[in-house]
Amino acid sequence: MNYIKSRKIFEQKHLINEINYQIKDKKYFGICFKNNSGGFEVRNKYAKICLGKKDFTTIKNGSKKLRLFEGFIDYYSFINLQKSHSFLDFDYIILNSVTMVRNVLSGLKNYDKIELYFDNDHAGNRCSEIILHAEPRAKDYRFLYTDFKDLNEFLMYKKTSKSIK
Repeated sequence: MNYIKSRKIFEQKHLINEINYQIKDKKYFGICFKNNSGGFEVRNKYAKICLGKKDFTTIKNGSKKLRLFEGFIDYYSFINLQKSHSFLDFDYIILNSVTMVRNVLSGLKNYDKIELYFDNDHAGNRCSEIILHAEPRAKDYRFLYTDFKDLNEFLMYKKTSKSIK
């Protein structure tokens, strides 16, 4: 719980699962996000790992509109930022790794509108380029958080600056 509080996504705790796991004789725990292959993307203060097969995650709401994120922390950050808006109007893909970007391309043709929310770094630039080149309906939404590494950093700034005022 301290980890999701530190990332300012505690309000989404009802969506977040905790996992306890063991590697050799050491026990660990973290928050987890299930991917399409049944693996778990695990995050804690010290590690970013995948237990099981690495894959992207699809959240379907029966929409013709899609939002894409690099990781699930940014997805939860987006939900936190969009409190007053309905997000069931969109389907979601969380890459869980930038290496998954080419794996999602074939599924993008099913959408009329595609919004990209990747990190403001070289990997995020590359993901955006690949999708924008493949899909003319895609639009890069990083202009909303240009001065920040990613959506979570933007959320953490907004939450901290609100509490200061």
